[in-house]
Amino acid sequence: MNYNQIKVSREERVGVITIDAPPMNGFSKKMIVEVLDCLAIFEKDDGIRAVMMKSTGPNFSQGAGFEDLDKDIVGGVTDTPFSELGGRIVERIDTYPKPTLVAARGIIFGGSSAVFSAFDIRIVGETFNIHDGDIYYGIVGSWGMCSLRLPIWIGRNKVMDYMFLNEGFTGKQAYELGLVSKVVPDDQVDEIGLAIAKKMSTAAPIAAKYFKECVRNTIYSHLAEARAKELEASNIVWETDDAKQGLSDLIHGKKTEFKGR
Repeated sequence: MNYNQIKVSREERVGVITIDAPPMNGFSKKMIVEVLDCLAIFEKDDGIRAVMMKSTGPNFSQGAGFEDLDKDIVGGVTDTPFSELGGRIVERIDTYPKPTLVAARGIIFGGSSAVFSAFDIRIVGETFNIHDGDIYYGIVGSWGMCSLRLPIWIGRNKVMDYMFLNEGFTGKQAYELGLVSKVVPDDQVDEIGLAIAKKMSTAAPIAAKYFKECVRNTIYSHLAEARAKELEASNIVWETDDAKQGLSDLIHGKKTEFKGR
């Protein structure tokens, strides 16, 4: 597959995916398909022992990319709902058999925050700012993160703070919430991230794979059932007038007065 929204490289035993779709770096259908394809290639390469994601530009990603929502791109994904594709990339990263790390600076918004949160280790810069307030845009997230994994990972109260306060959380605040692993100077994010990824690549690959699997088995006893409930809720809310108006106003930078229908 030819990539035009990501760049791929290799640093010793680390496979590196660089988001490169300026100026938004939005996670469009095309980008998701490219990342999934790259992850499949990296998984089959025994010489790659860890995977790192980073980005070009001042901001990691300003959200989901809607520009190709209804377009025929590659791999027959036109008929695949965007919510399903988003859930697929989150699931893939969460269940990836090799250690994963993301290095991010600047803004992380909406759907991209779900992708970011799925990585094993999350290194961020001082300008980092994560914001995901789906309920204030009239929708329920459907990528399997805020109402599914985060309550398990960081706890009920913290995920309520994250969503209902509707604030852009800084790196320090996100660290306190349990959303990030380390906060470092902006100009060292990629360097420190790569150094840690290289360290992760020295772990015994079979042991790392089964360790991650054991952790998932411990915390995900009802994940499939919860995922089905999340999709049901998301589909119900998606059909409301509030959702349609909220997303339209979000795109046009307007504040929405929800009607409750």
